[in-house]
Amino acid sequence: MTQNKRHVFVWKLLRVVLGPWLRRKFAFTVQEVDVPGPYLVLSNHNTDWDPFLLSLCFPQHMYFVASEHIFRWRFLSPIIRWLTDPIARQKGRTAADTAMTTLRRLRRGSNVCIFAEGNRSWDGVTGDIFPATGKLARSCGKTVITFRLEGGYLSSPRWAHSSLRRGRMRGKLIGVYPPEQLRAMTPDEVSELIARDLHEDIWVSQRTEPVAYRGSRPAEHLETLLCLCPSCGQIGTLHSDDASFRCSCGLETHFSEYGFFEGGELPFETVRDWVLWQDAQLCAKLDNAEEDTPLLKDTAIRLTEILPGHKSLSFGSGTLLLFPDRLEWNDRVFPFSQISGVSLHANKNLDLGFGTQSFEFKSTDVCCLRKYMTLITYAAQAARAAK
Repeated sequence: MTQNKRHVFVWKLLRVVLGPWLRRKFAFTVQEVDVPGPYLVLSNHNTDWDPFLLSLCFPQHMYFVASEHIFRWRFLSPIIRWLTDPIARQKGRTAADTAMTTLRRLRRGSNVCIFAEGNRSWDGVTGDIFPATGKLARSCGKTVITFRLEGGYLSSPRWAHSSLRRGRMRGKLIGVYPPEQLRAMTPDEVSELIARDLHEDIWVSQRTEPVAYRGSRPAEHLETLLCLCPSCGQIGTLHSDDASFRCSCGLETHFSEYGFFEGGELPFETVRDWVLWQDAQLCAKLDNAEEDTPLLKDTAIRLTEILPGHKSLSFGSGTLLLFPDRLEWNDRVFPFSQISGVSLHANKNLDLGFGTQSFEFKSTDVCCLRKYMTLITYAAQAARAAK
């Protein structure tokens, strides 16, 4: 097996240096995987620490597919690339280049890990698996390993601004699939297999075997996910403070250490339930919106064009508006019909594929950009259904 000696050394060093801290901080139970390489690992994704946690479970070195934005960190990116050489994945765009790089590394004898959702979970339930992931797993000609990380969502909620919560996490080997088995299946069957193996619903776990996740300011920045009040129906009126989550209309609830909402006479008790209700309400509002009346508006949004070679061009700060058929930012117009993909990284960055261009909208305030992704995705699906 051909491996870069520097990358292997860094892998082993991080296991030794970070291992004890990670096990203690996350109360992480390790299941070590001893499978001959090369192999493709597919995992779910909930925390920024997931690559390090996976390294504790896999003694053999792996390369990771990572969001393209980390290649644009001015001073840190060259260091990350020199130490670990991750594979870039541009969110909001097709992943053909990513797939080819992954195949090349597997064929040269390296192990590769992909977070199959392509994004951290927003609501505690494993997201959809990209169909291309099933095709890649079937065609790569190597052993495919499915590995599930459990408990990560409440250990480090995606919407949270700071502070890890100590509760319980564990890594679990789910499946080891030889290439012969996968070639006998269709790409759709492989995708379904991956989705089944990686599925986690933290709320089912918390109801059947509750675990307290303790940390400071547990509700802080929850408004980057939840933007629609179930009491007054207004968008953008919700605010967090320590464990409290309240609306200007007077609604107030608390986010408990078990992840449930307490008080406030809410019609739901989990983030997941609130998100499902919110998304349905936002889509209904879009269906009934007037053509030239913006449904969404946020100020202090920075626009950047992502250029080839991990370069970028900033256009400064402005106001982002969403109409029934388009986005507008200052004097720039982005018709939904020309948007090829939309995604989010972190909780304040909206990635947009627009024709042959890629853009990033970044909030400099605490606000919910996920609502734009929800409505753009819904509009695109409605347009495809209408054809």
